[in-house]
Amino acid sequence: MKRFISSKRRAFTLVELLVVIAIIGILVGLLLPAVQAAREAARRMQCGNNIKQISLACHNYESAYKRLPAMQSGSGGVHPGSIQGAAQRYAMSGHFALLPFCEQTPAYDRFQTANWNPWEDGGSAASPRYITRTRVPYLECPSSNGVAEPTNPNRERGLSNYGFCSGDNYAGSQILQGGTQERNSPAISAQKLAIKNRGIYGRSWPSMAEITDGTSNTIAIAEFDRPNSLNSLGMVVLQAGDPAGYSPLSCRAQWNGKAYLTPSLIFTGDTARGYRAWAGNSFFQGVTTILPPNSPSCMVALAVNNPHWCSGIYSAGSKHTGGVQVSMADGSVRFIAQSIDSGNLATVAPSATDGRLSPYGVWGAMGSARAGETVSSND
Repeated sequence: MKRFISSKRRAFTLVELLVVIAIIGILVGLLLPAVQAAREAARRMQCGNNIKQISLACHNYESAYKRLPAMQSGSGGVHPGSIQGAAQRYAMSGHFALLPFCEQTPAYDRFQTANWNPWEDGGSAASPRYITRTRVPYLECPSSNGVAEPTNPNRERGLSNYGFCSGDNYAGSQILQGGTQERNSPAISAQKLAIKNRGIYGRSWPSMAEITDGTSNTIAIAEFDRPNSLNSLGMVVLQAGDPAGYSPLSCRAQWNGKAYLTPSLIFTGDTARGYRAWAGNSFFQGVTTILPPNSPSCMVALAVNNPHWCSGIYSAGSKHTGGVQVSMADGSVRFIAQSIDSGNLATVAPSATDGRLSPYGVWGAMGSARAGETVSSND
């Protein structure tokens, strides 16, 4: 007797298909965090490379002019002997001065030719103001997702995530003589009056010799957070009062780890930090070492209507988990944990000319350049 074998294949049952799908889902769930971690590691590495490039540009600038760039200067004001431009006087950022040292000479030349101030919205492509829209990749951390200015999404200007370290004083950028701002007066601007901070950078061209605490112990460049909403870290809270009596604890108390506790104090009267790369005000390009990394930022003003040139706590910050990346004055790049010792935050910040030790622990000491401290991030 012949045996008949059916050629009909047995299909998967619904239960078997569901089991396979479930297994695939579990595997994807297990792999996804690893993939995301790998991507963030790559972004963090790129961010570190950006900081390194800016730091090397500062060193190349110093080799050319025997001085480091000013955090804030004017058109043509790339070194102490230069001439101020008419529109850009004493308002351009250090990133502008470093363009030729980052293989961005054409962009630098366009800024010089246009001679337009850095706070305009950009205008049309035919307008000289359009130059303010210039974006360069090395100024933007790939982990930062803010690309539309929270205070006015229709504005388009250069973006930045890297600031010049102003140290552990309340950094400001305003010179007022006879009730007139220097940016509104060619005569005042031509005097190139300096604002020096306890850190390396301000409105002056410091020499390496001025970093008496040691270039390997002093922060030069640090990340700061570019906000993507009106109530996210990176926005600035306006604190009315006299800076001479203001405690950093008052600023820290405004942030609960997820949002600002008093949204009505958020400064929305002008551009948010990180959205005006070519303006050199401390508000836009300064980083203070008072509150530890990933803390809030507060503008400390004598009157609530004072704008962004006021003194303030402009904290370092990033989207990297647990801290920020900084470049020391010797060019080395380090990751600084947000748990770093920040000393006594109830103490009012020292003045820019105060020579005492920093009251803000290791973090404050790393920011000050001439206070006689030799501590580093390894302490």
